[in-house]
Amino acid sequence: MELTTETRSILKQYRALINERRRQYDLPPITTAKLIDSMCEYMTCQYSVYLAGQFILQGGNGVPAE
Repeated sequence: MELTTETRSILKQYRALINERRRQYDLPPITTAKLIDSMCEYMTCQYSVYLAGQFILQGGNGVPAE
């Protein structure tokens, strides 16, 4: 997967913030791949998401899509 420099920077910022907070609780750091997995899981629980210029309605019943 190829990511733009801007996207990599955004992911790096989120990962740094999350890992800083995880260190406070003696939790292991997350990887960029785990961060992306978590973001995707979060999006599947939403009623709708806006991706690539499109609204996607998906129910948002709190259960990740399979």
